[in-house]
Amino acid sequence: MNKLEIQDPKVVSKIIAANSESEKRKAELGFLGRFFGSGDNVRLYIVGTIALVVLLIALVYTLTPDKYRSPDFGLKELWTLVVLPVESTIIGYLIGSRSKEGGG
Repeated sequence: MNKLEIQDPKVVSKIIAANSESEKRKAELGFLGRFFGSGDNVRLYIVGTIALVVLLIALVYTLTPDKYRSPDFGLKELWTLVVLPVESTIIGYLIGSRSKEGGG
């Protein structure tokens, strides 16, 4: 990192305070907080990540050749017992959380 010599003590104190605040925020957020952030949209990011992961797993399983799939757990079971319930629950959660925020 380049060293920059700053003569003004006010600027130096502001830089130190900003760095201290940044380090404090990182410590408060933890691992998941650094990944998802903080604020009003954190729930949306977490639920969206879950939805994408479930869809990605289902897509990989769907594209897997038949000889590598489980004979007891086929595509119909995957989509009707796992993907559709999870995705519809997520959609319901998002709609419900938005309607509460709007006051209705």
